Amino acid sequence: MTKKLAPGNNLREFRVKKLLTQKELAEKAGVCQVTISFTENSLSAPIYLTKQKLARVLKCTPKELFPDEGRRRRVHETV
Repeated sequence: MTKKLAPGNNLREFRVKKLLTQKELAEKAGVCQVTISFTENSLSAPIYLTKQKLARVLKCTPKELFPDEGRRRRVHETV
């Protein structure tokens, strides 16, 4: 059984608006295509450096790509 992270990233939405494939975004950001796929499908969360790279290519901020991340982290910390 595959564990999914809580939804909360807008990566696919920003990528599609820029008319980029997962492979194209990965190449421009200098990351693996699997990173893009896993992140879009909430199977993993990228480290902050990767978020910065993705945001730079998509011309937005890491917070715009991952708006709920801080809130999820605080919830998990209090449990």
